[in-house]
Amino acid sequence: MRLFVAIHFSPEVRRVLLNAMDEIRRGARRANVTRPENLHLTLAFIGETNDIRGAREAINGIACPAFGLVVGGAGRFGDLFWAGISDNPALAALAETVQSDLRARGFAIERRPFRPHITLARQVRSDGPLRLLIPETAMTVARVSLMKSQRIGGRLTYTEVGGKELARPEET
Repeated sequence: MRLFVAIHFSPEVRRVLLNAMDEIRRGARRANVTRPENLHLTLAFIGETNDIRGAREAINGIACPAFGLVVGGAGRFGDLFWAGISDNPALAALAETVQSDLRARGFAIERRPFRPHITLARQVRSDGPLRLLIPETAMTVARVSLMKSQRIGGRLTYTEVGGKELARPEET
């Protein structure tokens, strides 16, 4: 099974991201826009594995307090459009911890720098420049999810198969 570790968004952040995706649809001749239910921020990509237990144990071992996150701004990698995340040491530390714990359990996690972004659309084709304006929107990250990725009826579908609630600051 194909697994990854992710953060899901508050309703306010989702609304901002969905508006940006609508902008892409209106401005593009063609675009493969992310399905709304698949919006997430990847902390670690595990890939194909049969060791769901080991992945769950790594997630359950997270000892991190809930923290704030600000989504805003946009960019592109070629024909992939993304929403940005403000510089966030707590997010970077969480991603590093999750990736290190997964590596310690034998998962082959890439060792490239963590560059948080939210994929909004791929294969975007437009006749002119597309400029996305994504206002800064804050949320609290209070849960980390272990996700399974699979094709169901030809559609990419993400399903949570494990997760961990992060401690509220007064609980730490």
